[in-house]
Amino acid sequence: MKNRILVISWFYPPVNSSEGLVTYKLLKASKYEYDVFTQRNNALWSYGNKDNLSECKNVKSIFAKAKNLESWTKEAIEYYKKNQEKYDIIMTRSMPPESHKIGLEIKKINPNIKWIASFGDPIAENPYTKFTITYSSPYSIKNCAKFRGIISPKRIIRNTVFKIRYQRLHRKFKHQDVKFQENIINNANYIIFNSTYQKDYMLRNFKEEVHSKAIILNHSFDKTLYNGTSKEKQKIEMAYIGHLDNIRSPYILLSAIQELNEENPDLADKVQFSFYGKMADSDKLYIINNELTDIVKVKKPVSYMDSLKIMKESDWLLQIDANLSGILDKNIFFAAKLADYIGAGSKIFGITMLEGISADILRKLNAVMTSFSKEEIKNYLWLIIYNDYQVKLNEEFAKEFDSVEVAKKFDEMVSKL
Repeated sequence: MKNRILVISWFYPPVNSSEGLVTYKLLKASKYEYDVFTQRNNALWSYGNKDNLSECKNVKSIFAKAKNLESWTKEAIEYYKKNQEKYDIIMTRSMPPESHKIGLEIKKINPNIKWIASFGDPIAENPYTKFTITYSSPYSIKNCAKFRGIISPKRIIRNTVFKIRYQRLHRKFKHQDVKFQENIINNANYIIFNSTYQKDYMLRNFKEEVHSKAIILNHSFDKTLYNGTSKEKQKIEMAYIGHLDNIRSPYILLSAIQELNEENPDLADKVQFSFYGKMADSDKLYIINNELTDIVKVKKPVSYMDSLKIMKESDWLLQIDANLSGILDKNIFFAAKLADYIGAGSKIFGITMLEGISADILRKLNAVMTSFSKEEIKNYLWLIIYNDYQVKLNEEFAKEFDSVEVAKKFDEMVSKL
């Protein structure tokens, strides 16, 4: 094996993104040496590009000049052409899928190259995309403020036309995405998934020999990065860190807080909920309209290191998944911040589907886990706030998410190549 492995990843520090940070922690704990072809000029789909984490001794970052995905893809391929004698193994990290597009091109240039393709999320038939198609029409009932709009023939016709056009366009792209994903999976030597649920979903139409190329690597935490300390406070602090939107929404939690507030006038003296990151305007409006601003705080996104400090110093950390029960029976999405929550050692309150990767992890951790039930959430909150309800996390299970342990599994795979 040659000295270094080439990693293709659009996201990597100093860009603050889930995919980049997952990659950083894995490589940092690995025994091998890496060149990471990445970029720092474009902060789209991230929390900024100024997270200057300490450089890893075994990793050299190669920053492209490109400012968009198309230029970056071309630059990455050109870099490989000029430096291909240095590498006999490459790893491509997705999202975005352009990383795997680069992998396919490199495989054409050098069919003997060993290729590891890592999937953060599915490219083809992503459940989030299906959910968006179902609910995104601007003429749908949920976007009607008045009853007159609901029964309007004009609205019904426009909604039908929109769905037909949108779904026709989606079918075209769906076919392209399926072929693209199949091409990646068939050509890669190893495929990384972050859970068995994701693997089973993405490989459900593949033969058994393809399944043998799959490896499950947990998202991980790096215990050397935490700098906060837990401390006594005047009120219970519950924090959520990361992205929220109309699909992954805290609405069910907010409505439980609102009812609890009506029943308990002293709630604001007992607890504070802090949300760091983006939130849908409709949820922000709910907080204002229900006069919850003294209990629920919506704050700007924070740097990765600051987020770890907040996690360490919070009493409870909130894990909120999207409710995709109309699309999926089991949740296939493993939020990377859940691993960081585990590393912080704080108690975790999870709201998720009853079956799936989050539910499995939360149950084994001995965390609080609820479904999307306002009453269930409200009851647990009351127990925590007014009855000092406590949980003791399963530390032995938590070790499975330590980056050192995850990297051992990854290095074992690399050694086979």
